[in-house]
Amino acid sequence: MKYLILALCFGLTLGLEFDRPCRDDVAAKENFSPAFYTGIWFELYNSLEQGFAECIDHHYTRRGLQQVFDVERTGRMDGVMVRETGIVRVAFPEETPMRAIFNGTINRITGEVIPYFYRIYATDYTNYAIVWSCIDLDNNRSREEGQIVGRQTQLTPAVYAKVDALLEEIGLNREDFRFILHTPEACGLVE
Repeated sequence: MKYLILALCFGLTLGLEFDRPCRDDVAAKENFSPAFYTGIWFELYNSLEQGFAECIDHHYTRRGLQQVFDVERTGRMDGVMVRETGIVRVAFPEETPMRAIFNGTINRITGEVIPYFYRIYATDYTNYAIVWSCIDLDNNRSREEGQIVGRQTQLTPAVYAKVDALLEEIGLNREDFRFILHTPEACGLVE
């Protein structure tokens, strides 16, 4: 059974809490291409209720031919532009085929540096990616967090249908996520 839980991340945030340890059945994208994943991704949905409220984007810059990215995440929180940075690495770069499992560190806007582990469950590189992570909690419980990101600030109905089917494969649905606004008003581009 899932519940919403309060956690610390830019203040209070919500993830999806479950009465089970973290699952090991959520796959990671195989034959992952760091070169194709490089660039800007707009966060369209996330499982966190607060935090970067709107206009969230992720900039993945690959370090040469390495399987390492510098990541910058920006957004608007309470009308102010905020920014986090991080370094993430493909966890098993020698693995064949390479899977999209990452570990790294994130420099939070609070000044805290935290380790971060996640996987890209699915991506077509040109439209969408589904990002998933899980943290084990006390008493054999877990908190899953996820993001749906896109190369544009909206996906087509056909791509949303694909994303919805992929989420269903891992026992989630888009109603488990919060929609992220990318309107000119939300992004502070008009008054």
